[in-house]
Amino acid sequence: MFQFALRRLSIIPLVLLIANFIGFAFAFATTPIVTASDPYSIGANELPPIMPVYFDYLKNMSKGDFGRTFTNEPVLENIARFGGASLGLIGIAMTISILLGLTLGLLAVRRSRSGVASWLTLLSTIGLALPSFYVAILLIAFFVLLTIYVSSSATPAIPFQGFGWDAHLILPVLTLVIQPTVKIAQVTAGLLSEELGKQYVTAALSFGHSIQKIKSKFAFRSILAPVALTIAGSLRIMIAELIIIERLFNWPGLGKLISTILSRSSQSADLLAPPMVAAILTVLVGIFLLIDFSATFFSRLIDPRLRADSELHFKEAAA
Repeated sequence: MFQFALRRLSIIPLVLLIANFIGFAFAFATTPIVTASDPYSIGANELPPIMPVYFDYLKNMSKGDFGRTFTNEPVLENIARFGGASLGLIGIAMTISILLGLTLGLLAVRRSRSGVASWLTLLSTIGLALPSFYVAILLIAFFVLLTIYVSSSATPAIPFQGFGWDAHLILPVLTLVIQPTVKIAQVTAGLLSEELGKQYVTAALSFGHSIQKIKSKFAFRSILAPVALTIAGSLRIMIAELIIIERLFNWPGLGKLISTILSRSSQSADLLAPPMVAAILTVLVGIFLLIDFSATFFSRLIDPRLRADSELHFKEAAA
């Protein structure tokens, strides 16, 4: 486990540096385009060599200065402000998805051990066929029509846009929860149903153990590793969807910040600011790497079979 963790962690700084350079270089290369589209800009649009500029940026970054936006705000303060809103939204949505998905998956496994309940198959088919942005648009349209034609007040009962740790959370969380929940439930039920068909379960039943006890105490522990990887995959997808979801619900998070600084139609003063683009890409890559490392490490920690396979592969590679 120590060797596995050391190998994974040693790669992360290099990957983050590459991501940082790609983000900086992309924004730096588009500077003439952004400047030319501004009617109030003056001066030439020729770029200096990128490497000296990037090395100066790295030198300042080593001192804790991650640059400033075009509006002269520190990049880290900007990202922290927007990131906090996204972190809260993702945390609430993912917690609900995990609890609800595991509960549905456990309930869908029949007592007879003959497969998964048909209602979960139907639920998974519908849930996985609905993209989050489509669900968001339907919910917004529904509550707009509800406010116009049904509600006696001009203020909607459930706000469909804006920020707040209150009723404003309902629609964004509901939109983000659907697909991860049914995916976790589907994987949990399928793996658990397969696990309950093994010989040790039959032997445990013959000794008088109840199927519920076997399911919760033994079988569920055996499938925790793949379930953890499924949760990590769902979390990655949820983070990727933030760009669209936060834009639709006008939630001031990291996803909306990304769409603002990358879209010319946003008319943002920080459009394609190199330090901002580099920092955001680095943060996103770092989050994905951390999720992947945590899920893989946890899977190997709870499943000795994965540790044995990893150690065997390492010894063969070393030989």
